[in-house]
Amino acid sequence: MYSFSIAMTERRMDLPIFAINLDTQVDRWEELASNAGAAGLFLHRVSAIDGRALPIENWNGVDFATAKTRNGREILPTEYACYQSHLTALRAFLDEDKPYGLIIEDDVAFDDDSLPRIEAIIAAAPDFDAIKLTTHRTALFIRAATTSRGDEIGRTLHGPQGSAAAYLVTRRGAQKLISKLATMTLPWDIALERFWDSGLEVYSVRKNVLSFTSRSAVSSIAGPSGSYKEARFSWWKRLGTACFRAKDQFRRLHHVFQSPPLNGEAPDYPTSRQPLLWQILATLLVLAFVSPVWREADTYRYAGMILFIAGIFRWLGKDLWTCSKPLIGGVGYLCFGWTFYVFARLAGVYFTTGQLGTAEGIYLFPALYATTGFALLAYVKRPAVVAGCFMAASLAFLAANTGYAAILQGMQPLAGLFNNTIHAAIAAGFIFLCALQFAIYTGQRNDLRAGNKALFWLLSTAVLAFAVVNIVALRSKGVWFALAAVLLLLIVLTLLRGSRRHLLIGTSALIVVLAAVFFSYGILSSTAGDTVAFIGTLISDVATNGVGKALNQAINSELTPLSSKDRLMLWSDALEVWSRHPIFGASSAWLTEWQNRTYHTDIYDVFHNGYLEIAVRYGIAGLAFYAFLFIWAARQVQQAARTKLIEATAWHCYLSTLVFFAITLLSNSNNRLAIGEAYMWFAAAFGFYCFYLRQHAKQVRPRTYF
Repeated sequence: MYSFSIAMTERRMDLPIFAINLDTQVDRWEELASNAGAAGLFLHRVSAIDGRALPIENWNGVDFATAKTRNGREILPTEYACYQSHLTALRAFLDEDKPYGLIIEDDVAFDDDSLPRIEAIIAAAPDFDAIKLTTHRTALFIRAATTSRGDEIGRTLHGPQGSAAAYLVTRRGAQKLISKLATMTLPWDIALERFWDSGLEVYSVRKNVLSFTSRSAVSSIAGPSGSYKEARFSWWKRLGTACFRAKDQFRRLHHVFQSPPLNGEAPDYPTSRQPLLWQILATLLVLAFVSPVWREADTYRYAGMILFIAGIFRWLGKDLWTCSKPLIGGVGYLCFGWTFYVFARLAGVYFTTGQLGTAEGIYLFPALYATTGFALLAYVKRPAVVAGCFMAASLAFLAANTGYAAILQGMQPLAGLFNNTIHAAIAAGFIFLCALQFAIYTGQRNDLRAGNKALFWLLSTAVLAFAVVNIVALRSKGVWFALAAVLLLLIVLTLLRGSRRHLLIGTSALIVVLAAVFFSYGILSSTAGDTVAFIGTLISDVATNGVGKALNQAINSELTPLSSKDRLMLWSDALEVWSRHPIFGASSAWLTEWQNRTYHTDIYDVFHNGYLEIAVRYGIAGLAFYAFLFIWAARQVQQAARTKLIEATAWHCYLSTLVFFAITLLSNSNNRLAIGEAYMWFAAAFGFYCFYLRQHAKQVRPRTYF
């Protein structure tokens, strides 16, 4: 097999090189040998098979039927010979018992920089099966690793790339290539790079490490290019080939995007340093994003859009072309699909009736969730600092917005920076839950100096105190019920954790809650006593008579509190509209049907129930979409906390605010308010943020192909 070899003048690396060459092409071998000798390289010559002298009946290991479909022509003798010659070279490499080898054809050329670049490639990505060092096309290249010599290793979104004139191979890779590609259905260069089909770790370099000689225009191994056209079938016989190539291209795209970086190359998102100015800007944007808990305004929309646009520019400009980029996954595509669906429904109603309505655009927001989560990943490098700033801002706004005079006189204070007292109470509830977890987080930090810890304790205590005062004084029954349920949930979760310290914290929290209820009993009883009794009666009637009949009886009953009747009438009318479109809802066309509702109240188009807001517009499908989305997001946050990618208190804060928000939706259309829109946007984005963190921890992207 080996005719002769060239002695290396100075060996830098024990890398066996196998050069495939026809016995009749002595001039090619002499040119290659001279070039390799000048570069100080040792070559093993592998006698190539001469396809022109080999009758087709003597061919072995070819699936002719599949080859015809995949290629749209007959396999050429020179292609078969090239294929078998490469398998021979791989077997020769295995006989050498070396960890790495280089397979080349006789139309490439080395230079003084070739071996150092190859060494750098192996150092940057030692865990591979094969790396192509020469290709003809590298458009749309996705980088998986970069060597110390500046060579980029990766894969392309479009192919085939052409040329198998030079490629590195490992022992594992050679064994797998011989096994997986034992049966020929495609030319060797195409079969080699189809890693999605073979399961091999095959990559290429963006810039060729070896150059081509002038002889490469006509390959002595693969044959002249004109032979391909002569062997092609008629166009109608190549339809199967077109289908195969389209499917192969789609699979290439899918697997290139799914591929993790080589050699565990960790992305720099969570830990990379940024200029102080960028950190300050990112913190200010996040605070503006969640600002509806301090002031009811559309500031959050501008901040959210800036984060979204920044994420788009970062991903398209830098991260798209690397294997370390986060992927939005199936849920991300689901969000985009939902947005297109909503847009189509709204457009259909608008162009047929001219009707659009108000607050319908909020159902398009899911298109922003995944990218906003990426912006949090890319730009927020110190979440604890953001949390501290959130607490400080919350203290300042609560202190400024609290109606001290009204509270001291035993009266309900004004809403201040909010449209009404209910909205202000919901905001205070969110702040209370965040401050509670911030206090617990402070207690768990063992690395804080005594002075800093005391400052954080003081800050969280002050925020909790102001929040509790506002929650009680603003007298929103829905907020009270929601907080009671959430606090009970948190106590149960704390007790289930089992340690003595957590039991102490849970018991202390329970005592604090009971004390707050005791001292506020007069206000709680006078404000919510009738409502509690009414809810109990209503639930009993629903269980006995059904929803519709129970609502009608309650509306007509003199015992129903006046504050509840308007809501019941709105709910009854909304249920009537929903009953006509139970699965997919009426979209914005619900406004037309609303004109003929049974009950008429002073409130025109707000149902005071967030679930009915969704159900009337998008039916069970809409409710299922949002339920799945936020259950998925909560799962991502939980798993990120479990694997210590985020703090455990962040998970408890997320869960408590999510449950709190879900309960408040029962009696108010909070998803149509600035605070609700901002919370849903931020909560979903944080779910994607944790999803991306888990990707980078290699917990959701195993190296498998299917």
